[in-house]
Amino acid sequence: MSDMVQAPGSRVSSASGHQARRAREIRFMSLRPLVSIIMANRNGERFLEDAIKSVLCQTTGRIELILSDDASTDDSLAIARRLRQGDDRVNIIAADARAGPGAARNLALDAARGDWVSIIDSDDLVHPARTERLIDRADRLGVDIIADDLVCFGANTGRTLLGPKKLTEPWRPTPADFLQAEMASPPIPVGYLKPIIHRRALNDIRYRTDMSVGEDFDFLFRLLLAGAKMAVLAEGYYLYRRHPGSISHRLGEEDAEGMVRSVDDLMATGPAALSDLLAARRRMHLSALNFARLVRLLKSRRVGAAIQLMARHPGLARPLLRSARESVRRRLPVSPQDTAKLDLLISASTAKADGYEPVAIPGGTDCWPLAEVSRLVEKAGRAPSILRAHGRAGLEALGYCPGWQQADLIAPEDGWTTCERQRIASLPWPVTMR
Repeated sequence: MSDMVQAPGSRVSSASGHQARRAREIRFMSLRPLVSIIMANRNGERFLEDAIKSVLCQTTGRIELILSDDASTDDSLAIARRLRQGDDRVNIIAADARAGPGAARNLALDAARGDWVSIIDSDDLVHPARTERLIDRADRLGVDIIADDLVCFGANTGRTLLGPKKLTEPWRPTPADFLQAEMASPPIPVGYLKPIIHRRALNDIRYRTDMSVGEDFDFLFRLLLAGAKMAVLAEGYYLYRRHPGSISHRLGEEDAEGMVRSVDDLMATGPAALSDLLAARRRMHLSALNFARLVRLLKSRRVGAAIQLMARHPGLARPLLRSARESVRRRLPVSPQDTAKLDLLISASTAKADGYEPVAIPGGTDCWPLAEVSRLVEKAGRAPSILRAHGRAGLEALGYCPGWQQADLIAPEDGWTTCERQRIASLPWPVTMR
Protein backbone atom coordinates (compact mmCIF):
# COMPACT_ATOMS: atom_id res chain seq x y z
CA MET A 1 0.00 0.00 0.00
CA SER A 2 1.62 3.26 -1.11
CA ASP A 3 0.98 6.74 0.29
CA MET A 4 -0.03 9.66 -1.90
CA VAL A 5 2.95 11.49 -3.42
CA GLN A 6 2.76 15.31 -3.49
CA ALA A 7 4.30 16.89 -6.58
CA PRO A 8 6.74 19.79 -6.04
CA GLY A 9 5.02 23.15 -5.66
CA SER A 10 1.54 21.68 -5.30
CA ARG A 11 -0.78 21.53 -2.30
CA VAL A 12 -3.13 18.74 -1.32
CA SER A 13 -6.32 20.04 0.24
CA SER A 14 -7.21 18.81 3.69
CA ALA A 15 -10.42 17.34 2.24
CA SER A 16 -8.61 15.30 -0.40
CA GLY A 17 -6.00 14.29 2.16
CA HIS A 18 -8.74 13.07 4.47
CA GLN A 19 -10.32 11.13 1.60
CA ALA A 20 -7.01 9.47 0.80
CA ARG A 21 -6.46 8.48 4.42
CA ARG A 22 -10.01 7.15 4.63
CA ALA A 23 -9.48 5.13 1.45
CA ARG A 24 -6.35 3.58 2.95
CA GLU A 25 -8.22 2.80 6.18
CA ILE A 26 -11.07 1.13 4.27
CA ARG A 27 -8.61 -0.93 2.25
CA PHE A 28 -6.77 -1.96 5.42
CA MET A 29 -10.03 -2.98 7.10
CA SER A 30 -11.01 -5.06 4.06
CA LEU A 31 -7.70 -6.92 4.25
CA ARG A 32 -7.66 -7.40 8.02
CA PRO A 33 -9.22 -10.69 9.11
CA LEU A 34 -12.35 -10.75 11.22
CA VAL A 35 -11.17 -13.87 13.04
CA SER A 36 -7.69 -15.09 13.91
CA ILE A 37 -7.75 -18.84 14.46
CA ILE A 38 -4.78 -19.91 16.54
CA MET A 39 -3.56 -23.47 16.61
CA ALA A 40 -0.70 -24.58 18.84
CA ASN A 41 1.09 -27.71 17.67
CA ARG A 42 3.73 -30.07 18.94
CA ASN A 43 4.52 -33.16 16.83
CA GLY A 44 0.98 -33.35 15.51
CA GLU A 45 1.77 -34.59 12.00
CA ARG A 46 -0.75 -37.45 12.17
CA PHE A 47 -3.83 -35.23 12.38
CA LEU A 48 -2.51 -31.77 11.51
CA GLU A 49 -3.46 -31.68 7.83
CA ASP A 50 -7.10 -32.54 8.53
CA ALA A 51 -7.24 -29.97 11.34
CA ILE A 52 -5.87 -27.21 9.11
CA LYS A 53 -8.18 -28.10 6.22
CA SER A 54 -11.23 -28.05 8.48
CA VAL A 55 -10.28 -24.51 9.51
CA LEU A 56 -9.70 -23.33 5.96
CA CYS A 57 -13.16 -24.46 4.82
CA GLN A 58 -14.93 -22.12 7.27
CA THR A 59 -17.86 -20.25 5.74
CA THR A 60 -16.48 -17.02 7.21
CA GLY A 61 -14.14 -15.76 4.51
CA ARG A 62 -12.18 -13.22 6.56
CA ILE A 63 -10.05 -15.55 8.64
CA GLU A 64 -6.39 -16.13 9.24
CA LEU A 65 -4.92 -19.32 10.66
CA ILE A 66 -1.87 -18.88 12.86
CA LEU A 67 -0.13 -22.20 13.40
CA SER A 68 2.26 -21.81 16.33
CA ASP A 69 4.62 -24.77 16.24
CA ASP A 70 6.35 -25.63 19.50
CA ALA A 71 9.63 -26.94 18.04
CA SER A 72 8.15 -30.08 16.51
CA THR A 73 10.59 -32.84 15.57
CA ASP A 74 8.24 -34.55 13.10
CA ASP A 75 6.93 -33.38 9.71
CA SER A 76 4.43 -30.88 11.14
CA LEU A 77 6.16 -27.83 9.67
CA ALA A 78 6.52 -29.44 6.25
CA ILE A 79 2.79 -30.19 6.23
CA ALA A 80 1.90 -26.64 7.27
CA ARG A 81 4.24 -25.07 4.71
CA ARG A 82 2.81 -27.21 1.92
CA LEU A 83 -0.73 -26.14 2.81
CA ARG A 84 0.36 -22.51 3.06
CA GLN A 85 1.55 -22.61 -0.56
CA GLY A 86 -2.05 -22.96 -1.67
CA ASP A 87 -3.64 -20.57 0.81
CA ASP A 88 -2.15 -17.28 2.00
CA ARG A 89 -4.47 -17.26 5.03
CA VAL A 90 -2.06 -19.69 6.69
CA ASN A 91 0.64 -18.09 8.84
CA ILE A 92 3.31 -20.12 10.61
CA ILE A 93 5.26 -19.34 13.76
CA ALA A 94 8.08 -21.83 14.30
CA ALA A 95 9.77 -21.88 17.70
CA ASP A 96 13.40 -22.92 17.90
CA ALA A 97 13.02 -24.53 21.33
CA ARG A 98 10.12 -26.24 23.04
CA ALA A 99 8.35 -23.91 25.48
CA GLY A 100 4.95 -25.56 26.04
CA PRO A 101 1.39 -24.98 24.81
CA GLY A 102 0.88 -21.75 26.73
CA ALA A 103 3.93 -20.10 25.22
CA ALA A 104 2.98 -21.30 21.73
CA ARG A 105 -0.52 -19.85 22.04
CA ASN A 106 0.84 -16.58 23.43
CA LEU A 107 3.02 -16.12 20.35
CA ALA A 108 -0.07 -16.60 18.19
CA LEU A 109 -2.15 -14.23 20.33
CA ASP A 110 0.48 -11.52 19.97
CA ALA A 111 0.51 -11.99 16.19
CA ALA A 112 -3.28 -12.15 15.78
CA ARG A 113 -4.86 -9.32 13.76
CA GLY A 114 -8.54 -10.26 13.94
CA ASP A 115 -11.29 -8.71 16.03
CA TRP A 116 -11.95 -12.21 17.36
CA VAL A 117 -9.53 -14.96 18.35
CA SER A 118 -10.55 -18.62 18.07
CA ILE A 119 -8.70 -21.42 19.87
CA ILE A 120 -8.51 -24.77 18.06
CA ASP A 121 -6.29 -27.78 18.78
CA SER A 122 -4.15 -29.33 16.06
CA ASP A 123 -5.75 -32.78 16.28
CA ASP A 124 -9.40 -31.69 16.24
CA LEU A 125 -11.95 -30.77 13.56
CA VAL A 126 -14.56 -28.02 13.29
CA HIS A 127 -17.81 -27.77 11.36
CA PRO A 128 -17.48 -25.42 8.35
CA ALA A 129 -20.10 -23.03 9.75
CA ARG A 130 -18.76 -22.99 13.33
CA THR A 131 -16.92 -19.68 13.26
CA GLU A 132 -19.69 -17.81 11.46
CA ARG A 133 -22.44 -19.16 13.70
CA LEU A 134 -20.63 -18.65 16.99
CA ILE A 135 -19.75 -15.04 16.20
CA ASP A 136 -23.34 -14.40 15.14
CA ARG A 137 -24.54 -15.87 18.46
CA ALA A 138 -21.99 -13.79 20.38
CA ASP A 139 -23.21 -10.58 18.75
CA ARG A 140 -26.83 -11.42 19.49
CA LEU A 141 -26.11 -12.42 23.10
CA GLY A 142 -23.82 -9.44 23.72
CA VAL A 143 -20.90 -11.47 25.08
CA ASP A 144 -17.12 -11.23 24.81
CA ILE A 145 -16.47 -14.98 24.79
CA ILE A 146 -18.52 -17.61 23.00
CA ALA A 147 -18.10 -21.39 23.05
CA ASP A 148 -20.04 -24.48 22.04
CA ASP A 149 -20.16 -28.05 23.28
CA LEU A 150 -17.47 -30.51 22.20
CA VAL A 151 -18.62 -33.69 20.43
CA CYS A 152 -16.11 -36.53 20.89
CA PHE A 153 -14.99 -38.90 18.17
CA GLY A 154 -12.44 -41.69 18.18
CA ALA A 155 -12.72 -43.14 21.69
CA ASN A 156 -16.04 -42.35 23.41
CA THR A 157 -17.39 -41.32 20.01
CA GLY A 158 -20.63 -39.35 20.18
CA ARG A 159 -20.35 -38.17 23.78
CA THR A 160 -20.30 -34.46 24.50
CA LEU A 161 -18.21 -32.56 27.02
CA LEU A 162 -21.18 -30.80 28.62
CA GLY A 163 -23.57 -33.73 28.44
CA PRO A 164 -24.09 -33.89 32.23
CA LYS A 165 -25.30 -30.27 32.25
CA LYS A 166 -28.12 -31.08 29.80
CA LEU A 167 -28.11 -27.57 28.38
CA THR A 168 -31.22 -26.39 26.56
CA GLU A 169 -30.26 -22.71 26.32
CA PRO A 170 -27.03 -20.69 26.43
CA TRP A 171 -25.13 -21.04 29.70
CA ARG A 172 -23.57 -17.82 31.00
CA PRO A 173 -20.96 -19.03 33.49
CA THR A 174 -19.54 -16.89 36.28
CA PRO A 175 -16.10 -17.56 37.78
CA ALA A 176 -17.84 -19.49 40.58
CA ASP A 177 -19.74 -21.58 38.01
CA PHE A 178 -16.46 -22.49 36.34
CA LEU A 179 -14.94 -23.70 39.60
CA GLN A 180 -18.05 -25.63 40.60
CA ALA A 181 -18.33 -27.36 37.22
CA GLU A 182 -14.88 -28.95 37.49
CA MET A 183 -15.60 -30.16 41.03
CA ALA A 184 -19.08 -31.50 40.25
CA SER A 185 -19.97 -35.19 40.22
CA PRO A 186 -19.29 -36.14 37.53
CA PRO A 187 -16.76 -33.36 36.92
CA ILE A 188 -17.21 -31.25 33.80
CA PRO A 189 -13.78 -30.16 32.49
CA VAL A 190 -14.85 -26.74 31.24
CA GLY A 191 -11.22 -25.82 30.61
CA TYR A 192 -11.46 -28.05 27.52
CA LEU A 193 -13.92 -25.63 25.90
CA LYS A 194 -12.53 -24.01 22.75
CA PRO A 195 -13.64 -20.37 22.96
CA ILE A 196 -13.84 -17.58 20.43
CA ILE A 197 -12.77 -14.41 22.25
CA HIS A 198 -13.22 -10.78 21.28
CA ARG A 199 -10.03 -8.75 21.30
CA ARG A 200 -11.54 -6.24 23.77
CA ALA A 201 -11.66 -8.97 26.43
CA LEU A 202 -8.05 -10.06 26.04
CA ASN A 203 -6.22 -6.90 27.09
CA ASP A 204 -2.85 -8.18 28.35
CA ILE A 205 -4.17 -11.51 29.64
CA ARG A 206 -2.16 -14.42 28.29
CA TYR A 207 -1.64 -18.11 29.00
CA ARG A 208 0.64 -19.12 31.83
CA THR A 209 3.86 -20.58 30.48
CA ASP A 210 4.75 -22.58 33.59
CA MET A 211 1.89 -25.04 33.05
CA SER A 212 1.64 -27.85 30.52
CA VAL A 213 -1.78 -29.01 31.73
CA GLY A 214 -4.67 -26.85 32.92
CA GLU A 215 -3.36 -23.66 31.33
CA ASP A 216 -6.56 -23.38 29.27
CA PHE A 217 -8.81 -23.37 32.37
CA ASP A 218 -6.55 -20.83 34.09
CA PHE A 219 -6.64 -18.54 31.03
CA LEU A 220 -10.43 -18.63 30.65
CA PHE A 221 -10.95 -18.24 34.39
CA ARG A 222 -8.79 -15.11 34.53
CA LEU A 223 -10.71 -13.63 31.59
CA LEU A 224 -13.94 -14.14 33.55
CA LEU A 225 -12.37 -12.64 36.67
CA ALA A 226 -11.43 -9.58 34.60
CA GLY A 227 -15.09 -9.05 33.75
CA ALA A 228 -15.46 -10.77 30.38
CA LYS A 229 -18.98 -12.00 29.64
CA MET A 230 -19.18 -15.55 28.33
CA ALA A 231 -21.88 -17.75 26.84
CA VAL A 232 -21.71 -21.48 26.12
CA LEU A 233 -24.21 -22.69 23.54
CA ALA A 234 -26.36 -25.80 23.73
CA GLU A 235 -25.00 -26.58 20.26
CA GLY A 236 -21.93 -28.49 19.15
CA TYR A 237 -19.80 -27.62 16.12
CA TYR A 238 -16.41 -28.69 17.53
CA LEU A 239 -15.30 -32.30 16.98
CA TYR A 240 -12.93 -33.30 19.76
CA ARG A 241 -10.64 -36.18 18.85
CA ARG A 242 -10.06 -38.80 21.54
CA HIS A 243 -7.05 -40.95 20.69
CA PRO A 244 -4.40 -42.87 22.62
CA GLY A 245 -2.16 -39.84 22.81
CA SER A 246 -4.85 -37.85 24.59
CA ILE A 247 -6.57 -40.60 26.57
CA SER A 248 -3.53 -42.20 28.17
CA HIS A 249 -2.00 -38.96 29.38
CA ARG A 250 -1.58 -39.00 33.12
CA LEU A 251 -0.63 -35.95 35.12
CA GLY A 252 3.03 -35.91 36.03
CA GLU A 253 4.37 -34.23 39.13
CA GLU A 254 5.45 -31.13 37.22
CA ASP A 255 1.99 -30.87 35.66
CA ALA A 256 0.25 -31.06 39.03
CA GLU A 257 2.72 -28.66 40.65
CA GLY A 258 1.95 -26.10 37.94
CA MET A 259 -1.78 -26.44 38.62
CA VAL A 260 -1.23 -25.93 42.36
CA ARG A 261 0.85 -22.82 41.64
CA SER A 262 -1.88 -21.37 39.45
CA VAL A 263 -4.47 -21.77 42.23
CA ASP A 264 -2.08 -20.28 44.79
CA ASP A 265 -1.75 -17.19 42.60
CA LEU A 266 -5.51 -16.96 42.13
CA MET A 267 -6.06 -17.24 45.89
CA ALA A 268 -3.58 -14.43 46.46
CA THR A 269 -5.19 -12.04 43.97
CA GLY A 270 -8.79 -13.24 43.49
CA PRO A 271 -11.94 -12.05 45.24
CA ALA A 272 -12.58 -13.24 48.78
CA ALA A 273 -15.98 -14.58 47.71
CA LEU A 274 -14.20 -17.34 45.77
CA SER A 275 -11.74 -18.31 48.51
CA ASP A 276 -13.62 -21.46 49.59
CA LEU A 277 -14.03 -22.71 46.04
CA LEU A 278 -10.39 -21.99 45.23
CA ALA A 279 -9.29 -23.78 48.39
CA ALA A 280 -11.32 -26.82 47.32
CA ARG A 281 -9.71 -26.69 43.88
CA ARG A 282 -6.29 -26.52 45.50
CA ARG A 283 -7.07 -29.67 47.51
CA MET A 284 -8.13 -31.38 44.29
CA HIS A 285 -4.82 -30.50 42.63
CA LEU A 286 -2.85 -31.58 45.70
CA SER A 287 -4.56 -34.97 45.46
CA ALA A 288 -3.48 -35.17 41.82
CA LEU A 289 0.06 -34.27 42.85
CA ASN A 290 0.13 -37.00 45.50
CA PHE A 291 -1.18 -39.51 42.99
CA ALA A 292 1.55 -38.54 40.52
CA ARG A 293 4.10 -39.12 43.28
CA LEU A 294 2.53 -42.50 44.05
CA VAL A 295 2.79 -43.57 40.41
CA ARG A 296 6.45 -42.53 40.31
CA LEU A 297 7.20 -44.53 43.47
CA LEU A 298 5.45 -47.64 42.15
CA LYS A 299 7.20 -47.42 38.78
CA SER A 300 10.56 -47.18 40.54
CA ARG A 301 9.57 -50.18 42.73
CA ARG A 302 9.79 -48.17 45.94
CA VAL A 303 6.91 -50.08 47.45
CA GLY A 304 7.64 -49.09 51.04
CA ALA A 305 7.57 -45.39 50.26
CA ALA A 306 4.39 -45.88 48.21
CA ILE A 307 2.68 -47.61 51.14
CA GLN A 308 3.69 -44.79 53.47
CA LEU A 309 2.28 -42.22 51.06
CA MET A 310 -1.01 -44.12 50.81
CA ALA A 311 -1.18 -44.39 54.58
CA ARG A 312 -0.96 -40.60 54.82
CA HIS A 313 -3.45 -40.14 51.97
CA PRO A 314 -5.86 -43.11 51.93
CA GLY A 315 -7.95 -41.39 49.29
CA LEU A 316 -5.28 -42.38 46.73
CA ALA A 317 -6.61 -45.95 46.67
CA ARG A 318 -9.62 -45.06 44.52
CA PRO A 319 -7.74 -43.35 41.65
CA LEU A 320 -5.13 -46.14 41.78
CA LEU A 321 -7.81 -48.79 41.24
CA ARG A 322 -9.40 -46.69 38.49
CA SER A 323 -6.04 -46.31 36.78
CA ALA A 324 -5.46 -50.06 36.95
CA ARG A 325 -8.86 -50.76 35.36
CA GLU A 326 -8.15 -48.26 32.56
CA SER A 327 -4.77 -49.85 31.94
CA VAL A 328 -6.37 -53.29 31.59
CA ARG A 329 -9.08 -51.92 29.29
CA ARG A 330 -6.52 -50.28 27.00
CA ARG A 331 -4.77 -53.63 26.58
CA LEU A 332 -7.92 -55.41 25.45
CA PRO A 333 -8.17 -56.05 21.69
CA VAL A 334 -10.54 -53.80 19.80
CA SER A 335 -13.64 -55.58 18.58
CA PRO A 336 -13.76 -55.79 14.76
CA GLN A 337 -17.19 -54.16 14.74
CA ASP A 338 -15.71 -51.04 16.35
CA THR A 339 -13.45 -50.38 13.35
CA ALA A 340 -15.50 -51.81 10.49
CA LYS A 341 -16.00 -49.38 7.64
CA LEU A 342 -19.57 -48.23 7.06
CA ASP A 343 -21.37 -47.03 3.96
CA LEU A 344 -23.84 -44.46 5.25
CA LEU A 345 -26.90 -42.93 3.62
CA ILE A 346 -27.41 -39.54 5.28
CA SER A 347 -30.79 -38.04 4.59
CA ALA A 348 -33.66 -36.15 6.19
CA SER A 349 -36.09 -38.11 4.00
CA THR A 350 -36.90 -41.81 3.76
CA ALA A 351 -34.50 -42.28 0.85
CA LYS A 352 -33.10 -45.78 0.47
CA ALA A 353 -30.08 -47.24 -1.25
CA ASP A 354 -28.92 -50.84 -1.31
CA GLY A 355 -25.73 -51.44 0.62
CA TYR A 356 -25.99 -48.24 2.66
CA GLU A 357 -26.90 -47.99 6.32
CA PRO A 358 -29.47 -45.20 6.70
CA VAL A 359 -28.79 -42.35 9.12
CA ALA A 360 -31.74 -40.01 9.65
CA ILE A 361 -30.91 -36.34 10.22
CA PRO A 362 -32.97 -33.21 10.95
CA GLY A 363 -34.33 -31.38 7.93
CA GLY A 364 -32.93 -27.94 8.74
CA THR A 365 -29.44 -26.58 8.25
CA ASP A 366 -28.78 -24.92 11.61
CA CYS A 367 -29.10 -25.53 15.36
CA TRP A 368 -29.39 -29.31 15.19
CA PRO A 369 -30.16 -30.94 18.56
CA LEU A 370 -26.98 -32.19 20.21
CA ALA A 371 -28.46 -35.68 20.50
CA GLU A 372 -28.84 -35.81 16.70
CA VAL A 373 -25.33 -34.47 16.15
CA SER A 374 -23.88 -36.98 18.62
CA ARG A 375 -25.65 -39.88 16.91
CA LEU A 376 -24.33 -38.83 13.50
CA VAL A 377 -20.78 -38.39 14.80
CA GLU A 378 -21.01 -41.79 16.53
CA LYS A 379 -21.94 -43.44 13.24
CA ALA A 380 -19.57 -41.57 10.94
CA GLY A 381 -16.71 -41.46 13.45
CA ARG A 382 -16.09 -45.19 13.65
CA ALA A 383 -13.88 -45.35 10.57
CA PRO A 384 -13.44 -43.64 7.19
CA SER A 385 -16.64 -44.37 5.28
CA ILE A 386 -18.37 -44.13 1.93
CA LEU A 387 -21.11 -41.54 2.38
CA ARG A 388 -24.16 -40.58 0.36
CA ALA A 389 -25.79 -37.36 1.57
CA HIS A 390 -28.97 -35.72 0.30
CA GLY A 391 -29.59 -32.01 -0.23
CA ARG A 392 -28.78 -29.08 1.99
CA ALA A 393 -29.34 -31.06 5.17
CA GLY A 394 -26.85 -33.59 3.80
CA LEU A 395 -24.30 -30.83 3.21
CA GLU A 396 -24.82 -29.67 6.79
CA ALA A 397 -24.35 -33.27 7.96
CA LEU A 398 -21.01 -33.68 6.18
CA GLY A 399 -19.62 -30.98 8.46
CA TYR A 400 -20.17 -33.34 11.40
CA CYS A 401 -18.52 -36.35 9.75
CA PRO A 402 -14.90 -36.69 10.93
CA GLY A 403 -13.45 -37.86 7.65
CA TRP A 404 -14.54 -40.15 4.83
CA GLN A 405 -13.12 -42.03 1.87
CA GLN A 406 -15.65 -40.67 -0.60
CA ALA A 407 -18.89 -38.69 -0.32
CA ASP A 408 -21.62 -38.45 -2.93
CA LEU A 409 -23.73 -35.33 -2.41
CA ILE A 410 -27.15 -35.34 -4.06
CA ALA A 411 -28.28 -31.86 -5.13
CA PRO A 412 -31.57 -30.37 -3.92
CA GLU A 413 -34.34 -29.91 -6.48
CA ASP A 414 -33.45 -26.25 -7.05
CA GLY A 415 -29.74 -27.02 -7.38
CA TRP A 416 -26.77 -25.62 -5.50
CA THR A 417 -26.12 -21.90 -5.14
CA THR A 418 -22.71 -20.47 -5.96
CA CYS A 419 -21.89 -20.11 -2.26
CA GLU A 420 -22.91 -23.71 -1.62
CA ARG A 421 -20.74 -24.94 -4.48
CA GLN A 422 -17.79 -23.06 -3.03
CA ARG A 423 -18.48 -24.57 0.37
CA ILE A 424 -18.64 -28.07 -1.12
CA ALA A 425 -15.41 -27.53 -3.05
CA SER A 426 -13.59 -26.50 0.13
CA LEU A 427 -14.53 -29.59 2.18
CA PRO A 428 -11.43 -31.43 3.43
CA TRP A 429 -12.16 -34.81 1.79
CA PRO A 430 -13.35 -35.97 -1.68
CA VAL A 431 -16.93 -35.05 -2.62
CA THR A 432 -18.75 -35.83 -5.85
CA MET A 433 -21.81 -33.68 -6.60
CA ARG A 434 -24.66 -35.64 -8.16
